[in-house]
Amino acid sequence: MPGLLQAGVIWLDVTRLVSRAGRGVLTGIDRVELAYLQHLLTCPTAAVRFLLRSTRGYILLDEDGGKVLRDLVLGQMPLGPADRLSRLFGKGTDPRHRVEASLRSLAIARCLRGGLGRMIGRMAKGPGWYLNIGHTGLSAARLAAFSSQSEMRVAVLIHDLIPITHPDLVAPGMPARFATRLDAVRAYADLVICNSAATAGELQRHWAGGQSPHRIVAHLGVDAALRDDTARDRRHVVMLGTIEPRKNHGLMLDTWEVLARDLPQDHLPQLHIIGPTGWQVDVLMERLARHPRLGRAIHHHGPLSEAEVRRHLARAAALVFPSLAEGYGYPPLEAALAGAMPICSDLSVFRETLGNSAVYVPHQDAYSWAETIKKLLVVSDELPSLPLPKAPGWDAHFETVGAFLAHP
Repeated sequence: MPGLLQAGVIWLDVTRLVSRAGRGVLTGIDRVELAYLQHLLTCPTAAVRFLLRSTRGYILLDEDGGKVLRDLVLGQMPLGPADRLSRLFGKGTDPRHRVEASLRSLAIARCLRGGLGRMIGRMAKGPGWYLNIGHTGLSAARLAAFSSQSEMRVAVLIHDLIPITHPDLVAPGMPARFATRLDAVRAYADLVICNSAATAGELQRHWAGGQSPHRIVAHLGVDAALRDDTARDRRHVVMLGTIEPRKNHGLMLDTWEVLARDLPQDHLPQLHIIGPTGWQVDVLMERLARHPRLGRAIHHHGPLSEAEVRRHLARAAALVFPSLAEGYGYPPLEAALAGAMPICSDLSVFRETLGNSAVYVPHQDAYSWAETIKKLLVVSDELPSLPLPKAPGWDAHFETVGAFLAHP
């Protein structure tokens, strides 16, 4: 594939992936970092380095180490044992410590946390780029260690500005921490890759006034399942994503209560909630556990494998996605490509990525959502036929990014 390696050696930060390996289903950001790792491992040259900040300093890997990490993340290689020091401190069963032990033996260089700049100076041969894709490690110290090298440049992918634009939807303290990360990016990055024009616009507003890094928009690739329109169940509705405040699961519970008042049981759509449990949802989870329609019209599956999610999307008539804020939003795109109709909150990023391939509900009240669902899935004789979205591919993403890396 052309692109990323035309500009010299690529140093991909894989700290986030290492922390996620062995912990189950990957998040959207995890999947993007994995896509970069896999892309670099298919390039026809070994001019790649993979950097991670471990629990005991930095580890630098070459292509062989990157392949092991890929196999560990994909579950194609079992996790090995943690090292002796981790076991002494009671971390012997922690997946991250076990992954780090496997990678530490493959390191081509290692250093303590304060020695990153010196390690880069020893190992960097000629021009290159440090790529941080996962919002992890965006500290002034780490970015400056690369920026200070005469032939190294820094590129960062920003997925969203939700901690800044919607501070009430994230964990306490996150808005201040994220603002500090963005300050470091502004000070040291040569390029910011935005996953959407919506994200780019929010970043421009945040950085209004003064100098800031060059920005490009490169839509993320979507790995779409084959579309199958032959076995749609009009009552099968999916809600996909981590259960957290901004995904707005409570609104869908309200919506199904409205539907249950208006429809007989045999016409009531079945809501299948899929995804891991996130933070600050104790009240919601208790409500879900006590819901009188749990197991009858509302089904909580927890996190499922990609294959199981695809089976749901292949059967579903619709996916509901009432999110309050998104930087990109994989589930509606994947649902549309699989043949399930996305019913989404009316966010600008969905208009950008989905266009006319989704139904938008411009209100955050259960009655509007219930009326929309009834009209589309219950009252109408046929399911609406929406056009397929223009599916962005990873090749196009990497060509866009690679063109700038080669000619900044």
